[in-house]
Amino acid sequence: MRRVFTAENVFEAYIVRDRLIEQGIEAVVQGEMLTGAIGELPPDSRPSVWIRENELYDRAREVIETFENEVPSGPDWRCRNCGEDNEASFGLCWNCSRPPDRG
Repeated sequence: MRRVFTAENVFEAYIVRDRLIEQGIEAVVQGEMLTGAIGELPPDSRPSVWIRENELYDRAREVIETFENEVPSGPDWRCRNCGEDNEASFGLCWNCSRPPDRG
């Protein structure tokens, strides 16, 4: 396994993980339970996304760079599947991983 992304928070980590999975790259989030101890742990204790197949690292980084360069557009949205509110930049619902129904 290889780390491909260190997130600011758990939600961001899962968004990146889901984007990778959508592209056929098996990925997992590590360290999500450590966020309550931030400030007492080293900075690299933030949630991170790891891929299982090391040979897909370059492809995974391309997906992540696209995510990092996206500019949020449009209004925040409510998921029609679970009713959770999501920021405009979320391509999937943070709660149930469904895409927005914007049309």
